[in-house]
Amino acid sequence: MKLSGEDLKKLVNAIVSAYPTQGDLAMMVQFELEENLNAIAGGNNLQQLVFNLVTKWAIPRGKIYRLILAAYESNPDNPELQEFYESVVLKKRFIVNPTVAVTDFGPDIDWLGETDEVQLQSWLKPEPDYWDVGFLKRAIEQSASVCRLEISSRNIMGTGVLITPNKVLTNYHVLQPSEEDNLESNALNAVLKFGCFTSDNGVETQGKSFQLDRQKPILHSSKTEALDYVLLQVEPQITKEKEIKPARWDAHKLPIAKMGINVLQHPEGDSMKLSVSQDGITGVYKNSGLVQYVNKTALGSSGSPCFDKNWFLVALHHAQRAKTFGTIREGILFASIYPEIKDILS
Repeated sequence: MKLSGEDLKKLVNAIVSAYPTQGDLAMMVQFELEENLNAIAGGNNLQQLVFNLVTKWAIPRGKIYRLILAAYESNPDNPELQEFYESVVLKKRFIVNPTVAVTDFGPDIDWLGETDEVQLQSWLKPEPDYWDVGFLKRAIEQSASVCRLEISSRNIMGTGVLITPNKVLTNYHVLQPSEEDNLESNALNAVLKFGCFTSDNGVETQGKSFQLDRQKPILHSSKTEALDYVLLQVEPQITKEKEIKPARWDAHKLPIAKMGINVLQHPEGDSMKLSVSQDGITGVYKNSGLVQYVNKTALGSSGSPCFDKNWFLVALHHAQRAKTFGTIREGILFASIYPEIKDILS
């Protein structure tokens, strides 16, 4: 979560208002964050102390949202803290700030969910104080199926998911973003990179790179205006890599409205990222083969696998649109894609 200078000023003032003495603030930090205030921040007065707590402890450690939530939940009736949480935090976490440009990608979305900001916010619960290690372990296991798809000659980047030892799903519009593009030519020029993570020193790991099969790179497809997918055949060498494994899937599993969906992706062509929501699914539309949700994605996330809470592949992310009421996302149900490709997978 990024705060502007004005947001930072509002936050500092709100915390000072909610915790008017150093003792009050120290108790909140100890009880809610299990930290010693004097050990993690200092200052000549309360305002400096809060400023240092925010800028020198919370932000560098990626704990700014945790600090805000702790402060708000401990004193939800404070008007300044309440106003900050509702007008800044919810908007920045779930809803597009109108002053921030959001890149649309994929086909247009016929949004069928809420269009009121407050209602849309209600779809996402605050992040938990603790993440279950088993949940994270399963996320890492499924990350072995995810690749970044690059076509350098066309400056194209997307994401794909391995669903059998040598077959990858991604969006049709990733390989054919315009009518001028040739689907098969782009496929033959594509490079699939698996295991592109951030290492301990902050630099992306090299991962493993593969091309598509030279004779038959495309096994099946559905155009952007239909189910927007393409099933790709990877070169045989991929089956020798023990660390690269297909995603776990069950063709009969569907995501459930008001439940969570987790997206493993390469946003902006970056190293692999995970977008988690506990209740971000706003609607599941089996007849049209679509699921809509409010998880964070970006250009480059097209073709990303969407997993349910048990880490089964349930959808292929394909579109993002900025609307006046917020940023919306949409995926293609794997259960709708499967009937068209099941004979090829067997």
